[in-house]
Amino acid sequence: MKHRYVGQKAQRVDAVNKVVGRACYVADISLPRMLHAKVVRAGIPHGKILQIDTIEAEKMPGVKKIVTGKDCEILFGTCLWDQPPIAVDKVRHAGESVAVVLAETVNQAEAAAKAVKVQYEKLPFVLDPVEAAAPGAPVIHEKNGSYRRVEYSVHPIPGTNVFHHYKLRKGNSSEARAESDVIVEEEFEFPLSNHVALEPHGAICRFGLDGEIEIWASNQAPFVLRDVLADMFKVPASRVRVHIPYLGGGFGGKSDVSIEPMVAYAASFVPGYAVKLILTRKEVFTSSLLGRGMKGKMRIGAKKDGTFTFLEAEMYFADGAYGDTSWPVDTVAGHNCTGPYEFGNVTVDVYGVYTNSPPVGAYRGYGHPEGQFMSGRLIDMLAKRLGMPTGEIMRKNFLSEGRQNALGQVIKKSHGNLAACLDAVEKAIDETPLPENDDRYLYGKGVAAMMKSPKMAANAASCCTIQVNADGCVFVNLAGIEMGQGVQTVFTQMAAEVLQIPMEKIKVYADVDTQFSPWEWQTVASMQTYRGGRAIQDAALRIIELAKDTAAKVWNCEPGIIIYREGDLIHPNTEEKLTLGALARGYMGFNGLTVGSPLVATGWYRVPGLTEPDPETGMGNAAGSWTFGCQACTLRVDRQTGEVKILHFASAFDVGKVVNPVTARGQVAGGVVQGMGAALMEKIVFKEDGTIKNVNFPAYKIPRLKDAPKKQTIVLLETPNEEGPWSAKPMAEHPIVAVAPVVLNALYDATGVEFTALPVTQDKILEALRKKEEAL
Repeated sequence: MKHRYVGQKAQRVDAVNKVVGRACYVADISLPRMLHAKVVRAGIPHGKILQIDTIEAEKMPGVKKIVTGKDCEILFGTCLWDQPPIAVDKVRHAGESVAVVLAETVNQAEAAAKAVKVQYEKLPFVLDPVEAAAPGAPVIHEKNGSYRRVEYSVHPIPGTNVFHHYKLRKGNSSEARAESDVIVEEEFEFPLSNHVALEPHGAICRFGLDGEIEIWASNQAPFVLRDVLADMFKVPASRVRVHIPYLGGGFGGKSDVSIEPMVAYAASFVPGYAVKLILTRKEVFTSSLLGRGMKGKMRIGAKKDGTFTFLEAEMYFADGAYGDTSWPVDTVAGHNCTGPYEFGNVTVDVYGVYTNSPPVGAYRGYGHPEGQFMSGRLIDMLAKRLGMPTGEIMRKNFLSEGRQNALGQVIKKSHGNLAACLDAVEKAIDETPLPENDDRYLYGKGVAAMMKSPKMAANAASCCTIQVNADGCVFVNLAGIEMGQGVQTVFTQMAAEVLQIPMEKIKVYADVDTQFSPWEWQTVASMQTYRGGRAIQDAALRIIELAKDTAAKVWNCEPGIIIYREGDLIHPNTEEKLTLGALARGYMGFNGLTVGSPLVATGWYRVPGLTEPDPETGMGNAAGSWTFGCQACTLRVDRQTGEVKILHFASAFDVGKVVNPVTARGQVAGGVVQGMGAALMEKIVFKEDGTIKNVNFPAYKIPRLKDAPKKQTIVLLETPNEEGPWSAKPMAEHPIVAVAPVVLNALYDATGVEFTALPVTQDKILEALRKKEEAL
């Protein structure tokens, strides 16, 4: 079916505001009576706070207040309450805040922060998650196991640094191991990394003299932030007002509460003043949330014909000093580590481990890249052991209609066509034959498949309010955050499609305000098109029904016979017309008698039937939607320098329905390059003293334009389904999931070396080639 707006190219509705500089970010906001904050950081990874001397700093020009953790009894969180807003008696990572200086200018606050003197008793620290989970490791949280938590979801091991243990048990992997003809096993590492969004984290908070807490933040979860602050300060949620302007990128790094509780805590000491903090780029690296940080081991067994028999895995996550933002990532990594394949027998143990590094949270892909990095590599190794093409063993075991995933969910045909995705990328890659290896260059190709489900709270929902104005224009109000992904444009297309009016007549609010925006769980998990779109559909259809009801009163007929077309209500017999604008406030007759209601409606959508995984088996209806895909690449390795050049990268995803081809293709192209960064260059590096070494862009390498693939092929398949709006499914995070195994599989094809630890830098490649040559 041809759609007028959905599925069509559309110019971004926020483009002009951003190009001319009208788009407002937190850093642009200035309020009356505003103080500026600078934070005194620990500087050591683990230690007891003996004394904080603020006497000289308090005397410095412009200083209004210096806030420390003295007497602070607050712990904040959403499911695990283990973190104070500011360090109290000890510090658990080097970037942790120990004091917040509030002054009239940024420079005054910075000067005073340097004058604060802190004495510590240094404690042993641990950064490696396997070491931190072992007996005898330095204990980072003495109260682990006794913190307030959601007991069904978070499973600590008291007396250790393991604050969360997720178990997945399906079938009997021990018996299946004995029946396997071949078993492959390997250890893997996916290191800590930074999201490197262009906009640093920022927040402005004001405690009103009337007791209301108001905060502006670069955050993807306004209602979660509202609830956290309400819980912290023991006030009703209605007394906390959260504003979210445009975000300059997120990638998960702003989806969790991070600096906001600290800013709010500091602001609570100066009621009537606003407190503003914008992190420096160094602080983004040292003192906000990081991502990834997994060390793991996986085993896969198979029959001689390539049929998978079992999968076993242990994963340890270096989740940093606090655990509330990371435990769900760990859980998702566990139940998705199988990739899009059927395994009858699965045993997985995932450990969320406290370490003396910054806390870890969501990162694009949300646990899926970590787990499927392991299975994607092992399946390639298994194929080589069996003498089979990797694509053949993938096809044999793909999840397809009637098969069961690791959660116990039965796959439907509408979930997507993995075989067609694989066909598409193999065809694309094979169109350009690789050159033969020569004295300078080695060439290889690799392939892997992926799946992603959105991890969300079982009660997660999106709401949308639509209001029709007398001029026929329509206001659409959701709390989905625009952070560069194009959600405003997609929302506009969807509303225009249902209401059958031009996009120019639709205004989607960009600024989110919890006092006026309808409730939304979070802008995470690639769910805005899927869940927000369903809410828009619901609200827009309600608008049409309201308009029909009013028109029926005007014409004295049944609403069911009225035709709605392109913003007009049409009587089928008389062909009389009434516009949406004419009915916006109800319909007023010549004598003032008014019938019908104003055209204002709220719609909503929640994925039905979701549950948290069972604590013992890890299984359950924990995923509301699946998006499948395959990726492949060809690459060239320079024998002399170790440089890797991606020659051609092909991606195919079954997205149900493409809402905007331009933004969808942009998500894929960008996700691939971001995934290449993880595969080949990105890693947080620690010094011997436990502080982070690479805290700026020159030191922390990310892909540049010259590193992008010479060619990208993007194929978006559209299998109809009953889940998403117009069949549209989540797809924004998905392009990053399989990039690492694809690239490393291709590196093996080129070099004959099995790399299992990311990133595979030029130095690693040169060293591996040297060792291989020496062994000949």
